[in-house]
Amino acid sequence: GEPVTSGAVPVTWSGGSVPDDQFDEFVLQGTVSSEAPLAFVTARFCGTASVVWDELAAEGENQHALKHPAPVLAVTAAEGGHDMHQMGGMDMGGMDMGATGDVGSATVGDLAISGAFTRATLPNAPVGGAYLNITNNGAAEDRLVSVSTPAAGMSLIHEMKMDGDVMKMNELPDGLVVPAGQTVKLEPGGYHLMLMKLTGPLVEGTKVPVTLTFEKAGTVEVEVEVGGIAAKAPAMDHAMHGDNATEGHHDHAAHMAMDSSGMSDVDAIGAMQKAMFDKPGSPLIMGPVIVAGQYAVSDWAQNDTGGRALLRKTEKGWAIHLCSGDALKDAIQLVKLGVPEAAAHQIAEALAEAEASVEPALLKQFSAFDGVMMIDESLM
Repeated sequence: GEPVTSGAVPVTWSGGSVPDDQFDEFVLQGTVSSEAPLAFVTARFCGTASVVWDELAAEGENQHALKHPAPVLAVTAAEGGHDMHQMGGMDMGGMDMGATGDVGSATVGDLAISGAFTRATLPNAPVGGAYLNITNNGAAEDRLVSVSTPAAGMSLIHEMKMDGDVMKMNELPDGLVVPAGQTVKLEPGGYHLMLMKLTGPLVEGTKVPVTLTFEKAGTVEVEVEVGGIAAKAPAMDHAMHGDNATEGHHDHAAHMAMDSSGMSDVDAIGAMQKAMFDKPGSPLIMGPVIVAGQYAVSDWAQNDTGGRALLRKTEKGWAIHLCSGDALKDAIQLVKLGVPEAAAHQIAEALAEAEASVEPALLKQFSAFDGVMMIDESLM
């Protein structure tokens, strides 16, 4: 790109549709000459819905205490005066970047596991990924054939690779071969463990037990460290950062997983959606919210658009299954989406009655959502 000395520069990524049981990432890289922090105002668009993280902390204020904090990158000089041009020529392959004591490490037979980590997830996120290195010190190849963890309802071995100009992710049903005398790396953008149907959010600073089963070496349990939401390796040593290093991250996640005790279902749904999407200058307007047992449909509008959300009540509160438009007014369509027939007809009838008193312009916004945006497929 071109050198930039001041002002904001937009960086846009549009990778098309990503299936709900997959994830994607993109990487920015560059060279900076100043130690001033860099703020990345971030906007995410899914169909006509959007979330923007654009708030910056004032001096002395905790960035993580903000409702929609912009990611901020702290820029510091490299130790010993090295810059990235000098580092670029170094071979990092021989260094064990995952050395964290016993955490993330294990041995079974001739195999050594190291550098195991996963990334923090947002509340209600259905999937996560785990990464590690497997070194085969033996004279014969082995194969990772299965993986399991109490943190997920299903765990699979996956591979990401380029198919022409498209990055695709596929399951490895026959497992992953670990050749004799070699190290196989499971890392972002390549081989990885897909953790599906998460039983709860993966929280930064915690550890998740993962059981690996190999064809010859047998079974071993590894403690997988949960890093930041964009971590590329396990943390080297949390102790050097102090006990409160991740305190802000926990607080921010707690705000997302809000306490709705004492609220009615209608109020809890409205509060949850506002906490997720409402922002200064772009308020979320809630319309009728219809609840039938464990299922609900809510109308919403924001700026010049809007839609309807299909929700289901879980042990942790109400969660959004998907967003759509007029399809969520129709009982037949609701049944096709997994809502029990009785609840579907109850919702459709009550919604029609409630929307009869809504102003036409606002009702038009509720119908403006084009298509279907899946939020959490595991809810239905």
